[in-house]
Amino acid sequence: MPIAKFAGLESRTPRGAADPELVRRTTYNEEQLPLVLESESDVDLPAWIAAHREELRADLHRHGALLFRSAQRPDFDAVVQAFSGELVEYQGGAAIRSRVGQNTYTASEYPEELDIRLHSEFCYSNDWPMLLFFQCDIEPQDRGQTPIADNRKILAAIPEHIREQFAERGLTYTRGYGYNRTWQRSYETESREEVEAVCAREGRTVEWIGDDRLRTSERRAAVAEHPVTGEKVWFNYAHGFHISRMDSGIRDALSTSPEDTDEQLWPNNVYWGDGSEIDAETITVVNDIVEQHAVQFDWREGDVLVVDNMLAAHGRRPFSGPRRILLKIAESYLATQGVQA
Repeated sequence: MPIAKFAGLESRTPRGAADPELVRRTTYNEEQLPLVLESESDVDLPAWIAAHREELRADLHRHGALLFRSAQRPDFDAVVQAFSGELVEYQGGAAIRSRVGQNTYTASEYPEELDIRLHSEFCYSNDWPMLLFFQCDIEPQDRGQTPIADNRKILAAIPEHIREQFAERGLTYTRGYGYNRTWQRSYETESREEVEAVCAREGRTVEWIGDDRLRTSERRAAVAEHPVTGEKVWFNYAHGFHISRMDSGIRDALSTSPEDTDEQLWPNNVYWGDGSEIDAETITVVNDIVEQHAVQFDWREGDVLVVDNMLAAHGRRPFSGPRRILLKIAESYLATQGVQA
């Protein structure tokens, strides 16, 4: 199914104080995602964000994502500080990415020809960032969009019998580390003891296999409640982890051995919470619904996309040529609950 792009942008007058430099715009797509805020002339974007922080956070909860597009490339650190400032580290995640600065990462280092399915960061963990900040560092010339979808609408669109199964049974995610995706890279340590401590803290079982390979397992909910809006959201990555969706490109990128014949070390898989298998047909239904709700835009250098990680899922389209998107993650979910992460 083709993915909707911005058919056009409609100017709107900003609510609150008059700000002639920054024009609020909204998409014509049915999902109303993201809300676009575009500057037609020079503006101190971080200062503007700081001055309108509460209004913008309300907009984020309403739409799920905000796209800031400025005439001049804004300072990424300053934008994030103005909107949140409470950064967290990417440690123990499933993606392949590199740290490029203090709490700044490449968004993804999967091979460029692969389509990365829409997901919410760390939805397979006991804690996750509430906010994701992306900045376009090198503008792609051929595709390479970051599609997004509203998790509230996805949940509502899932057939009731499937939705109830996921909500009642939960999920168990398994991951293997050891060849392309190593545990040293994912956990940013050379110490097995540190990995074990992190996993114990996060309720993740650890199994060491052979000399230097790792298998983890964790049981998680599939549906969650947003701590601010109180809305129920589809919050799992079954359609990305399930073995039926592990195409050869993703498998090669994440493979744990050159032959990848050891079932214990299969890169990713997901089961019902009790460990029983999920049928591929169910996963196909979910994947199709997620894709049907996806919308996307073409990146411009300097763009900053802010995503509420529970309200909206994100992915990556294939591309060719130069492309670099940077990522910062902020505001621990557990911290919003008053729990020490």
